[in-house]
Amino acid sequence: MALVLLSIAAWVYVWFRRTRGGLYVFNGGFVYAAGRRLVGVRWADVVSISTEQTAYTLNSLPAGTTLHYTLKLRCPPRPDTVDWTLNTTYADVDQLASLISRRAGVPINTVSKPSP
Repeated sequence: MALVLLSIAAWVYVWFRRTRGGLYVFNGGFVYAAGRRLVGVRWADVVSISTEQTAYTLNSLPAGTTLHYTLKLRCPPRPDTVDWTLNTTYADVDQLASLISRRAGVPINTVSKPSP
């Protein structure tokens, strides 16, 4: 029970942090704003998008699902990439990922978990 309450508290904290900022989509890319931090990403810098769905159960009863979209982004002028995760703390995360995919010209790849 304590783990469930801790999980809910963590989700609420992350949700409130995200509501103070936002992700804004423009013609040339998108900007993530949180507090005083601004991160701009051009559509050409989106290398790939993958998605994973996680289902949660409580005493063998379905308790919910979450979607995670991982964006692999190029960081010019360095040749390396970084992973950025969009999850259900964003409203309509599936539509947001679809919009980013269309604008960047990158397909969304589904990651399947291995069977138990």
